Amino acid sequence: WGSTLSQLGLRLTVALSAPLAALTGMGIAFNAMEEQASIAFTTLLGSAQKSQAFLSQMKDFAAKTPFEFPGLIQASQRMLAMGFAAESILPTLRSVGDAAAALGQGQEGIDRIILALGQMQARGKVVTQEMNQLTEAGIPAWRILGESIGVTQMALRDMVEKGVVPADKAVKVLLEGMDRNFGGMMEKQATTFKGLMST
Repeated sequence: WGSTLSQLGLRLTVALSAPLAALTGMGIAFNAMEEQASIAFTTLLGSAQKSQAFLSQMKDFAAKTPFEFPGLIQASQRMLAMGFAAESILPTLRSVGDAAAALGQGQEGIDRIILALGQMQARGKVVTQEMNQLTEAGIPAWRILGESIGVTQMALRDMVEKGVVPADKAVKVLLEGMDRNFGGMMEKQATTFKGLMST
């Protein structure tokens, strides 16, 4: 009987040690990722203090939304590299995150939208390719921009082809349009089962 209890105890120890080891490994991987992010943002933002403040904001943001911290860090790094000002990143991610959450696209949707806006920002003008990328991601970009300028979508397409629509104004208008159409969707998604598992 003692031998059976001993074997049972050994099996239980083995069964419990594997998940604990996996959790420990995840914790180490997360800490390593956070350390690398801190180094990268120190370089991008110019100081360790700014980097820590920024990462702290990202953690708070990730904790209140259905999106994961590592994905938000990657999106932020991409945005800084594409010319977004550091102070505009969190508001931009909030607008883009609400849109991606409303459209059920998750991190992939955030990445697609950020890429299109970033390419637009880097070019300095609006081009058809990025507008179509936004449309394919579910953002009614042509309608939002056309209504803001006060022209039909056909006229807007002509203006875009001529390269006369500046990117900085267009990105601002598109983000405002996302807020109007999809504002608050991350908070709603965060209360779903999937969102609760993420946060």
